[in-house]
Amino acid sequence: MGATNNQDGTARADPHAWRRKPRKWAPKSRLGCKTCKIRRVKCDLAQPSCKKCTSTGRTCDGYNEPPPVSRLDAEPAHQYDNEGCRAAVCDSDHPWTMIQGSTAQQRQPEGHGLSLYNPGPFMTLPVTGSVQGEAMSFFKHISVKHLDEYRPSDSWRNTLMYFSETVPAVQHAATALALIQLHGSDRDALGRAKELADKSPLYHYNRAIQLVLNQEAGNSTETTAVTLLVCYLFNCFDQLAGNYDQAMKHLRGGVELSRTVERAAANSNNASDNSEAYTLLLQVTRQIRRLDMQAVAFLVDWTPVDIQETVNSLHLSAGCAFQSLEDAADHLQILIARVMRLRYAHHGIFLECSDPSLTSVHVTVVLGQLDLWSGLFESMLLQQGDPRENVPQHSNPLVSLLRLQYTLVWILLRCCGPQREMDYDAFLPQFQRCVALAGDVTAAHERDSGPLRSTYTPDVGIVPVLFMVGAKCRHPTVRREVLGILRRRTIREAVWDSMSAARVVERLIEIEESGQAGEGRTVQSMAQIPFAQRVEDVTWTAVHGPSATRVDICYVFCARDGEHVESLVL
Repeated sequence: MGATNNQDGTARADPHAWRRKPRKWAPKSRLGCKTCKIRRVKCDLAQPSCKKCTSTGRTCDGYNEPPPVSRLDAEPAHQYDNEGCRAAVCDSDHPWTMIQGSTAQQRQPEGHGLSLYNPGPFMTLPVTGSVQGEAMSFFKHISVKHLDEYRPSDSWRNTLMYFSETVPAVQHAATALALIQLHGSDRDALGRAKELADKSPLYHYNRAIQLVLNQEAGNSTETTAVTLLVCYLFNCFDQLAGNYDQAMKHLRGGVELSRTVERAAANSNNASDNSEAYTLLLQVTRQIRRLDMQAVAFLVDWTPVDIQETVNSLHLSAGCAFQSLEDAADHLQILIARVMRLRYAHHGIFLECSDPSLTSVHVTVVLGQLDLWSGLFESMLLQQGDPRENVPQHSNPLVSLLRLQYTLVWILLRCCGPQREMDYDAFLPQFQRCVALAGDVTAAHERDSGPLRSTYTPDVGIVPVLFMVGAKCRHPTVRREVLGILRRRTIREAVWDSMSAARVVERLIEIEESGQAGEGRTVQSMAQIPFAQRVEDVTWTAVHGPSATRVDICYVFCARDGEHVESLVL
């Protein structure tokens, strides 16, 4: 009975009726604020305090983690060429790429779209098999940390991890990259290396391509961001696999797609898209463009996209000031690209793509820009702290790396031109400074990498610099210090690797010092190596075989005709 009568006959409510009424069950709130979780009520996930609490006069105790958003439902502000997405990963003759051109379009599940926040483990894609599990663990704890080792960015690392855990195409591309890295780090374990080198990387590589091709038919910011990120990972994969031509195709495809993004943004009525997906797209585009600019350091016929426009937009003047190390690094990378192309032009190397700056800008002008960069860079460091104090800014390995790269390109530009090998002898103090700075960067690298015997990054860092120092500085002590740094451990930077570079420098020492100090004696000074015995130009290519790596070198002596070709086995 739910009610009783008063003495006057009127009905009154039973005060214990609520105890007998079954309570409507509700699951515990897993995504809401702490207060709503305790009350077992649905939270509206408002920030910073939910409206469910504030409207009832309660104190909202906040969230353990940012509340997830399932999917970006808004229509994209920019439309991109879907064919560009396909070309970025499919315009190749890669022997591992076995994708049919008539693959049917399929829609990915809704949960695989981009989200504003990390959705947590309950939306993370499952990992199948022990091999993929080991690979994804390696990618999470090792690969991601080293992909941006020289210019670390927490936001970029978080982006890589988020995409690799929630987007199938990126997960397979990341798995393929991690497996081939494991192959390199486990090279001594022949059975393990054979297992990893068999079919696992191939399977995940091709699976990533299929998933990119089968993305939603509609053009969207999400689709473009995923395609660019897969291009980035494929570029890394093929560099490690020794498929350098294919790696450059992926890079060029990603650059062209990024240009499509920029053109679409420029033509859009809503030029200021602040959506999270578009922000991620710009983040990936920045990484692709940086690799494009760095490629001129090892490809003589490579022209970075829009280099002239980039030079004009980042022109230095005495009234400029760098806002950050990243800003300074971007400006220096432009100058390095200009120095390398000027160097190629002055040495008579054919450049497939014409660069207007090579005909209008003289070496003295670029030297002035380098000196101006150095002054602005050091001023920025002084403003951020006293260099005599032990402040984190000056212990940052990026500071040493930028000083190292600046010093080397300054030397190269001072000696730009044919038949000037003897001029390098005048810059011994600068070469010694390069070795000291490289030692600082290497020490920081070893602290970060721990016991790893081999590391990889797509960024160009110390290896090409040390190679140039070993090739152009004929001082015997400096050269052997370079060999010592290169041989500490295997460092892969884009297409460069420290062991191959060390072997080539060692061969150059043998060629130039042979017989110059007398039988049974070693060279004691640079002056003992005559002009005609010096190697003016040298190129080399590392060929990675199943059992060993071969380095094919081609070099030319000063004042001598003809090329010399050799093969060196590591």
